[in-house]
Amino acid sequence: MLFATAIAIGAMRSSSAPLPPIEETLSGTWVIHEPRGALRDFLVAVGAPRMVAGPFARALDKDAVALNVTGSGASVETPKRSWSMPVKLQANTTYVRGQESIVSTPRGPQRAKLELATQEELTILKRGPAKGEHVVERYRTVGARLEQVLTHYAPTGAVVEVRRTFVRAAA
Repeated sequence: MLFATAIAIGAMRSSSAPLPPIEETLSGTWVIHEPRGALRDFLVAVGAPRMVAGPFARALDKDAVALNVTGSGASVETPKRSWSMPVKLQANTTYVRGQESIVSTPRGPQRAKLELATQEELTILKRGPAKGEHVVERYRTVGARLEQVLTHYAPTGAVVEVRRTFVRAAA
């Protein structure tokens, strides 16, 4: 009897609920909605030279972010547009559940790991390059919009957080 109940519970768990419509998932290409230029202080915190951080932040506002969440992980990409990055920064990364990825930054490599990946939310933890330094990169759907929260934690305890909102790119 107990065995039959366990099988029935397992069967109930394995029958997954229908996936939400694509408009309600993270996967897809998103363009910035607001606020524009908000990345400047964050870029400085992660090592971009102050001289290029403002123009770089504005250039990133013209770009898009493409997210793809799968059962085995997620990818975050910045589709190439008509500009080039003034600093060494890895914009396209695929994260596999349970595995670390190495991400290039202006100050050296970070060890990145997927913390959470669902169709509604994506969280990536990036450690380094300095000891005690890390970045938390979060994406979540809020209605028909995508909220991106980038938080940099410096070894000194200083915290810089940026919130940006995206809308789905026209097909």
